[in-house]
Amino acid sequence: MTAVRKVGKDSADAGSRAVSRAGNPCRKRAWLRAGTAVMVLFLAGLGYQIASSPPAYAEGAAVVFSLPKSQTSPNAYLMFAPSLIASSEAMTQILLSPQAQQQIREAGGTANVSLALVNLYDQEYPNYGVPLAHLTVSSESAESVRPTFAIAVRLLYHLLAVWQTKMDVKPHNRISAQIVGDTGLTVQVGSRKRVIAGLAVLTLVAYSACCGWLDRMGASKRPAWRGGGLRRSLRVASSRVSAVRR
Repeated sequence: MTAVRKVGKDSADAGSRAVSRAGNPCRKRAWLRAGTAVMVLFLAGLGYQIASSPPAYAEGAAVVFSLPKSQTSPNAYLMFAPSLIASSEAMTQILLSPQAQQQIREAGGTANVSLALVNLYDQEYPNYGVPLAHLTVSSESAESVRPTFAIAVRLLYHLLAVWQTKMDVKPHNRISAQIVGDTGLTVQVGSRKRVIAGLAVLTLVAYSACCGWLDRMGASKRPAWRGGGLRRSLRVASSRVSAVRR
């Protein structure tokens, strides 16, 4: 019986050590502190990079593609609107082509140029129902925005005339483009309050995820150690008790 008690005691000690290792609160707190420190440093660096980034400057305007002057009837727009919208889309693609962008660079434009048809619905189901496009020029340098905008407008007029000439369109039947609603030079500065609020939310989410991961790791390890260590030791001890009684 003395040997049985010794085996049972050793088995219980082994099982308790396994359980203590699985649910050691000190080790869990250490992992949690290390993970929190890493997250705080990462988010602090990200926030500093966003806050210290220079503002962007932009200038935008609407480009209205109009019918030829020869089409003056009341129903002219209803008749030629599909062709006018198709021509507007073609000019958008031509201005954004690598060849046109290269011409802008060679003329001295250094800012980014974009031209997009006005979408009356959403990106999944676009509706380009009007011959209207939006021209945007943006850059981190305020001095380069206005000259690039002027170059892009001149090139748009030039390309529109050149392509209609290639298609043998008579001058009185050519469509035209007008720039309306010029915004002038504007500064696009991000809101620091939104950046800080977003980083705070990300920190809370990451902290919660880290805590949940640690809890799951501890819960997944405890049953295996208990079942594999303590239960197996008790099974051996009970078998030896039966052997001594016999």
